[in-house]
Amino acid sequence: MHWTTDRDVSMPNISGNRTVSTATMASGPMKSSGRSPRVIGARGFTLIELLVVIAIIAILVALLLPAVQAAREAARRSQCKNNLKQLGIALHNYHDVHRTFPPGYRFIAGSTTDTIGGLNISILPYIEKASIKDRIDVNTPWFLFPADIARTTVPVFVCPSDTAPNPYNYPALGALGLPIGDTVGIASYAHSVGYDDAICFSSGLGAKPKTQHTGVFYAHSKTQFRDLTDGSSHTFAIGEAASGFEMCRGVGCSTPLGVPAAHSWLISGTNKEHYYAIGIQYGGSLASTVERINKPVATDSNYQSISGPFDCRPSWNGGPHWVTNFRSFHEGGASFLFCDGSVTFLSENIDMDLYRALSTVRGGEVAQRP
Repeated sequence: MHWTTDRDVSMPNISGNRTVSTATMASGPMKSSGRSPRVIGARGFTLIELLVVIAIIAILVALLLPAVQAAREAARRSQCKNNLKQLGIALHNYHDVHRTFPPGYRFIAGSTTDTIGGLNISILPYIEKASIKDRIDVNTPWFLFPADIARTTVPVFVCPSDTAPNPYNYPALGALGLPIGDTVGIASYAHSVGYDDAICFSSGLGAKPKTQHTGVFYAHSKTQFRDLTDGSSHTFAIGEAASGFEMCRGVGCSTPLGVPAAHSWLISGTNKEHYYAIGIQYGGSLASTVERINKPVATDSNYQSISGPFDCRPSWNGGPHWVTNFRSFHEGGASFLFCDGSVTFLSENIDMDLYRALSTVRGGEVAQRP
């Protein structure tokens, strides 16, 4: 068999103008036109394109970040309400055993030892913290409680939104003219004394605070369910009192002190006179409805601007006082535990007459709960 290797086969051109020989195609590569061959590769971002991408990412982050923060705050607020519900269960269990709610605090007026124990100490066994309660001798002066106990964090006492470090060792008490070094076991919740001023001294250090006993808790209180003639669902017992708010002084809270307020469940230290002076001994566990929710925390206040049946502190500089109100870091208000065990968020813009009515045990008001 004979193969022809160089046949001249004409192929028709599609255009019909001329033919192309396969011999010509096989004779070698076509001549170059003189231009360099084009290299095809990956194409990078231009500067403008990169800036556009970065801008889009920034916009997405700006849109999503508030939603993430809001979700986190919602979770913290929910945990805060759950803590109050747990405290409500503890109060009810305490009442079942003792046939009364625990006292707001125990106090011996004029005593040289000033034995005192706050409500939070009383309910420790009812929040599964009996081991801590066993280490606290209620016959020991309150200012000599061991510091290591005060440093113990009790989770149910602390709202996750509270910004104060826990425990808190006052580094800035010098702003109040006080020694530093005392340890405060932070608590984010305070117990209601009603519309009385929580700290209303009659005279001198060690004097028993004045009170009209309008709320659930006060010195040596023994409030029972039967005493709640306004109704357990219309009387709150505990509310948020977040630590971390900066304290101030003067009319209109005009002078910031650079010291954060700190409610406490336990104080350890030796400077009892100084704590008497600013009222932290009592204000650490109690709060009143004298002032509105989320008002800046003042060490003294212009009482003349407040209406109501109040019996002490005629002016902001008339003596050492501690005005403590209910407050939180939640937007627009704070959560409150009512005596029936329910928890309600009250607006910081709530009508003050209604707000104070909800804090009384037997005020006789006709108050519609929000």
